[in-house]
Amino acid sequence: MSTFSMFEIGKSALIASKRSMDVTSHNIANAATPGYSRQDAFLEPIIQRQSYISGVGVRVADIRRTRDVFVDAVLRNEIGREAAYLVQQEVLDHVQTAFAEPGDGSLRAVIDSFWAAWEDVASDPGSISAKAQLMERGRSLVDLFNHLAYQLDSVSDDIDTHIKCLVDRVNDLAGRVAALNVEIARALARQEPAADLMDRRDLLLDELAELTGGSVTYIGEGNAVRFTVGGFPLVDRDRAYEIEAHISGNETEIRWKSSSEDNSPKTISSVGGRIGGLQAAKADIVVKFRKRLEDLFKDIVEGVNARHQDADGNLKFFEVDPAGPYLGAVKVNPEIVADPSKIITTSPDGASPGNIAHEIADFLANGGQLTPGDDSSNVDPFVETWTAIIGELGAQAQKIETGAIIQGLLVKELRNRRDSISGVSVDEEVANLIRQQHAFSAASRVITIADEMIDTIINRMGIAGR
Repeated sequence: MSTFSMFEIGKSALIASKRSMDVTSHNIANAATPGYSRQDAFLEPIIQRQSYISGVGVRVADIRRTRDVFVDAVLRNEIGREAAYLVQQEVLDHVQTAFAEPGDGSLRAVIDSFWAAWEDVASDPGSISAKAQLMERGRSLVDLFNHLAYQLDSVSDDIDTHIKCLVDRVNDLAGRVAALNVEIARALARQEPAADLMDRRDLLLDELAELTGGSVTYIGEGNAVRFTVGGFPLVDRDRAYEIEAHISGNETEIRWKSSSEDNSPKTISSVGGRIGGLQAAKADIVVKFRKRLEDLFKDIVEGVNARHQDADGNLKFFEVDPAGPYLGAVKVNPEIVADPSKIITTSPDGASPGNIAHEIADFLANGGQLTPGDDSSNVDPFVETWTAIIGELGAQAQKIETGAIIQGLLVKELRNRRDSISGVSVDEEVANLIRQQHAFSAASRVITIADEMIDTIINRMGIAGR
């Protein structure tokens, strides 16, 4: 081995140690950076070409980030499910707050007071004050049903607005991921470091999975990715596709567009994540319970009106506007509001006083038969019907809350597992830095010794006889 080759070996060791320390310092600096993956410098000996030289030094072969693709895939799936549970839990909290059960101002209490007012009128059919009280309680009943419907409609509108915002966010993220695919491909082609770009892309993919519940496919050893939702690509290498929210009444669809000019976008049937959770919350919670509320109100209104009418079938207690939605189209008859004494308590055929009021009170107490004489043996009282609706809402809330807790624990465990693989331990990195610093000092010592050897050869040998 040439004496001067020691300089090259020492220099290669210095460069390799310096790059290793740079990588370790970069890890320490980003220990708290979201989405950052620990990087490692992989060293390899420089291959010698002369048979008489045992080695010519070391070099950094590659700088790789530590990442487990399998753990990432499982975690993204579970993140999407957790997000769906959490957003449904938020919607259920709003609905339960709107219903305000139990309480003095709850629907159950108002139905009870409306029934009690009819009982009072039945006991004293000629009492003007009892009839005035009945009219006011009828108005309170209508107002509360309409208020609850308004609250549910407001929640539904908020869901639609939220979905539109999330769809815009998804389209933005898809465009950024496609752009990062291009940057990463260029960096790798130039043999430039791309680990930080990949971390940034993975962070965006995590958010996309949380919003949509989509899946990631790596192409070309991670150089590019494809992100799909329900079989439709949002990102395919360097190309991004858009989705849109189509809202029609109670239906909210997420549609995929093959291009910005696509006039016939295709419906994505299985969207998960926050967007899918909002879709499910609207369909399975808000719309469903609004329909139950409307059916209950309709039974009460039609049942009371079927009994409260004069000989000509006029003067219904409730007035219904056929042009509008049932909830919001009902009010107490203006004639009765103007003159509560017009409330019909006794049938025109001269039957026992208060027989109509008794019949309506019994109807409200026993439930659902719409015309006098109907068999109500299999029909629950309205209060019990409402109680069953609230019980079903509570059971659904408990189910979603349990799912959210389980998913939360699972996601936490998977995050811990990913952090144990990709996270930065400052203590470990500091120990590596000290080790690399010693390697750098040893390489410096090799060069110093080589310099001393050259000095001895040049300046101290061959001077005998001078």
